[in-house]
Amino acid sequence: MKDDVNFCTNCGTKLTDIESQVTVEADAAQQKTQGNSNTSQGNAAKQATAVDTQAIQSALQGYWSWLLGSWKSPFKAQKTTKYAGILTLFLESLFFTLGIGHGAQKAASAATNAANDFLGAFSNSNSSTYNSTYSVGFGFYFAIILIILVAAVAMIGIAFLIHRAVGGSAVTETFIDYLNRLAHYSSSILLLTFVFFLIAVSGTVGLVSMLVISILLLLISLVWTITIICGVVQLENGGQLDRIYGAVITGAICMLIEGIAVSLVISKLGDTAGSFISSMFRGGL
Repeated sequence: MKDDVNFCTNCGTKLTDIESQVTVEADAAQQKTQGNSNTSQGNAAKQATAVDTQAIQSALQGYWSWLLGSWKSPFKAQKTTKYAGILTLFLESLFFTLGIGHGAQKAASAATNAANDFLGAFSNSNSSTYNSTYSVGFGFYFAIILIILVAAVAMIGIAFLIHRAVGGSAVTETFIDYLNRLAHYSSSILLLTFVFFLIAVSGTVGLVSMLVISILLLLISLVWTITIICGVVQLENGGQLDRIYGAVITGAICMLIEGIAVSLVISKLGDTAGSFISSMFRGGL
């Protein structure tokens, strides 16, 4: 067949029609293949999302079961994921910090109202003399949470080192497992800090609420101290360092860490109070 022939010499069909039909069929096949590929990718993405959601739900349910078991029998430590302990410490730090922050916010509002009432008694104007929109910033909450969390992990780290010194070669527990075990022992602190937070946001300030808060703080300190000591002395066989001496050394170092943490928290509260006083004078008439 010659190149310049535009029709079939046998049947007479135009060659341009055949080429067009072949082109259309090829495009349709390509679109179908591409559609199947997109459908497969979409199904894979949906399946991955479903797996991730299911994994998150399973992890949350496992953590909740772990918490319930720890509240029921704190000393019977359960096996759990490696993040359960640090998550519990974070939640305890979060609730405690939110309670402190809300208390600081209420104190700032009360001080502003008192200043306005005091100056209003000597002024003919009924408008507020000082700015009453001061709020505790995000930096305050972040700093307090970080201080408490780092201090707790540091104390558990000291207890872990002394525990290994007391137990000797018989101790095979990793730091993560040890942290989870001590978080299991002290999980009641999560409930205590949550109650502390609820009292702080309730808006009631009086002798009874202050007494309850004092009892809560005392219980938190007591549970944490017992947890650290149990984390050192709870062994099947002792090592070179006696358990009593190990507990004493751990307690002394932890008291030092607690003192540093408390001083940092007080310093942060002092900075917040100074910022509040400065804002009052800047907002004054």
